[in-house]
Amino acid sequence: MSTPGKKKAAEPADVPSSPMDMAEAGNMDKIRDILFGNQARDYEKRFAELEAQLNREAAELKDELIKRIDALETYVKQELTDINERIRSESEERADGDAKLSRELKASVENLTKKLAHDEENLVKKSTQLREQILDQSKRLSDEITAKYDQTAANLKQTAQNLDDAKVNRSDLSGFFLELAMRLSGDDGPVGQSKG
Repeated sequence: MSTPGKKKAAEPADVPSSPMDMAEAGNMDKIRDILFGNQARDYEKRFAELEAQLNREAAELKDELIKRIDALETYVKQELTDINERIRSESEERADGDAKLSRELKASVENLTKKLAHDEENLVKKSTQLREQILDQSKRLSDEITAKYDQTAANLKQTAQNLDDAKVNRSDLSGFFLELAMRLSGDDGPVGQSKG
């Protein structure tokens, strides 16, 4: 029993339920094709062209991006290579500089050591020569002092002898004068004797 007011579920319009519906659907397509066919084809053509253009532009953009990425990758690789080369070069230069500085420092130390050894040797030689000269001069001075001392001692001895000799002569002279005075006074006796 069917309920009034309730309709049968509608069947889809696109699916004809009978041959007559199929004919009507074919007619509708024709009508639609007549009314909108040119426009629809034009839209389809435009959509196809737009899609093709979008595909071309997407492909071009993809190619451009790939080229730019490749160029960027090449640039980065080149920069990294250059940086590594600079670092390696600077490292080698620094190592060469350190080695050169080390060689120069070693040579300077060796030269300074040789100069100090040479100066020390010269100082020892000069010191030895100076000591020898001092010893020679000391010996000469000692010999001169000894000779002068001996000469002075001999002179003093001679002077003392002369003074002793002069003293005796004065004593004799004084006795002679005394005896002469006594004779002149009339006393003929020797000095110290009384008259008879």
